Amino acid sequence: MLQRWVEQPDGHFELVELPLTPELYLNPQLEDKMTQGKVHANLMRDLAELLSRYFQSQPDVLILMDHKLLLGPGLPGPGPDVMVIRGIHEPEQDRLSFDVVEEGVLPCLIVEIVSPRDRRVREMDEKDKFLLYQRVGIPEYVLIYPPGRATSHRFFLKGYRLGPGKRYVEIAPDAKGRLLSQTTGLKLGASPKGDRVEVFDARTGKRLPTPLELEEARRAAEEKTAKEADARKAAEAELKRLRSEIARLKKPRREEAESGLQVISLPPKRLSKKQKTQKSG
Repeated sequence: MLQRWVEQPDGHFELVELPLTPELYLNPQLEDKMTQGKVHANLMRDLAELLSRYFQSQPDVLILMDHKLLLGPGLPGPGPDVMVIRGIHEPEQDRLSFDVVEEGVLPCLIVEIVSPRDRRVREMDEKDKFLLYQRVGIPEYVLIYPPGRATSHRFFLKGYRLGPGKRYVEIAPDAKGRLLSQTTGLKLGASPKGDRVEVFDARTGKRLPTPLELEEARRAAEEKTAKEADARKAAEAELKRLRSEIARLKKPRREEAESGLQVISLPPKRLSKKQKTQKSG
């Protein structure tokens, strides 16, 4: 279904649900929302956040999620799940949509998360958007299939890259089933258990941490810092106590010294010959 705010005759707006037709799917209005489930929403958000964090040091790269893509006069304006766009001149600009004519650049990678339940929606990603993105020249197009019966209840990825004649050629997965995105320098694939989508730096081979993993690492670091601070306070308190105890033990001697009293040690008394004889007897 597609949710849309529609103005009523009396002037108030009402949220209505419309059956998702190919026309609505390929050319939604601004503020339209497509209800495709929790798995779809979570994966789209996490993937966009992961990519945004990875490219944050490259100001000319823009990551957009669920934004309307204006491809030019006479062409539909779809709302891809995730887009990676290189060559941006104003990355901080607040965009309600992305106009390729105005911006002068196309997305280099588009990722669509396929509906596992609705065959019509799935076919629109596999056929209608496939042909549209191929026609306008999107360099790479990746489809993510959430776990379902058709995928043996695992995540499954399928990708395409523009080849000769500007036609899409399927991207061959590597030995681990990952797809190389040449435009981003990343590899995308399913985890060994198939329960999540993973992204790797193709150059280093390192997996990019998920938002959840980063949050857990942040919490662990905060807990470690807090424990170290508590241990430091305890050590400082113990040191203070020991210094106080040492000062207390030294206090009597200091008081004796301040009073002027001195302890005089006398040499041992020498005994006479008679006293020595008596003592030995």
